Amino acid sequence: MTQALGIAASSVNADMTAIDTLAQNIANAQTPGYIAETANLSSVPGGAGDRVGSGVQVLSITQATNALLSANNWQAQGALSNLSALQESLSAIENVFPLPTQAAGSTSATSGSGISGLLSSFWSAWDAIAQNPSSLAPRTEAVDGAQGLVTALHQAATQLTQITQHTVTQLTDQLTQVNSLLAQAARLNHSIVAQGSGAASASLSDQLRAVIDTLSKFAGADVQMQSDGTATISIGGMAVVQGSTAVTLTVVAQQSTATGSSGYGIELKSTSGTGVVVPVSSGSIAGLLSTVNTYLPAVRKELNGVAQALATKVNSTLKTAFLPTGAPAAGTVSTPTPQHWQMFTNGAGSTTGITAANITVNKTMEQTPSLIAVSRSSTPSAAKNTGAVAQKMAELGTTPKGPDATYQTLVENIGAATQSVNDQLQAQTAVATQATQALQAVSGVNVTEELTSLLTFQQNYEASAKVLTTVDATVQALLQAV
Repeated sequence: MTQALGIAASSVNADMTAIDTLAQNIANAQTPGYIAETANLSSVPGGAGDRVGSGVQVLSITQATNALLSANNWQAQGALSNLSALQESLSAIENVFPLPTQAAGSTSATSGSGISGLLSSFWSAWDAIAQNPSSLAPRTEAVDGAQGLVTALHQAATQLTQITQHTVTQLTDQLTQVNSLLAQAARLNHSIVAQGSGAASASLSDQLRAVIDTLSKFAGADVQMQSDGTATISIGGMAVVQGSTAVTLTVVAQQSTATGSSGYGIELKSTSGTGVVVPVSSGSIAGLLSTVNTYLPAVRKELNGVAQALATKVNSTLKTAFLPTGAPAAGTVSTPTPQHWQMFTNGAGSTTGITAANITVNKTMEQTPSLIAVSRSSTPSAAKNTGAVAQKMAELGTTPKGPDATYQTLVENIGAATQSVNDQLQAQTAVATQATQALQAVSGVNVTEELTSLLTFQQNYEASAKVLTTVDATVQALLQAV
């Protein structure tokens, strides 16, 4: 009787554990990243020479994991986050340079359509000067147009700087979260080892995988699951979590030895304080690094090229002109007259080192537009009434390497980069979805199967409970009979 009670009790306990496990699976069927669990039962052998077993026991509770599919999913999610972050950044950059618009019935860009429209209006003012070189109104319009271009270039440069600052802030914030996740993973590794097998350990494993899921979206994650259930995690080929130990990562400014340009990187600090740069190539952090180290510098360089082309073409053309008196705009070597031809400077009165951030309209010319030289003739009578140089200025808008063409190239390059990332993002979204579905098919919860198993174990539980009741009633009857 005692043996029968023991067998029935062990069955009840084992069935209850299996029922609890199945119930937890069903309850978490819609929980993202949840791994289905299984209670592994085994018979307990009887004593020596005893052909009857001693009941049933729970050997362990395991999860329906697949290392290859998990790794593929983490890799796919990291690549998707990388492209998503890059797309967001490129969209912000693209908004700095709006495409030119057209007024109804017009074939040219309007003045209110950004730098492209302002350039068009600027050249139109010079065409008006060529038609009436002695009039002050079109000269004033040209100076106003120049000031409008300078303002637009300054604003674009400022916006690029703001995007850079915002991107670096995002990098810092996300890396703070990464460090928190690494520390959490190390603590979970420690708890998993301390807990051993069982339902509690399975729950810890779920938490660890959730941490890795999030980590892969931030910075990519190469994971090696150990036999004891812990995870060794690497980023960019460098181990960041080993057992219960996690490293700390920081955002650092760095100088490129190849280009000499400044940029940002992710650095791993060792115990000695020296840093090693971690080559992050996946996750949203990789997208932010590409934005701040590659795309923004390239766009800024092209924008500076627009400012330089504008200043160079305009200044060099005006320098060939003559004043209404017939005097050359450039003056003489001993007596130069920059106020007649230097329309654009770097803010310090020089025509060198001009960028989108420092380009400035010559104050003297701005205050006195009549000083602008536009004639091709040195004969006073002809110089007063001809504007051949102004006409040449108006034609700069179609110069192959002029500011318009340079700006158009800038816009086209941004558009091409954005389109390329959009196409890659669309393709990667499909890859990531497929990877998630493949993993879910193996490790997810099939509610129908779980309910069927639940019914089976409930029936086993009821049968075992019935055995307990029957044995108990038999024992009570025997006791009464004695």
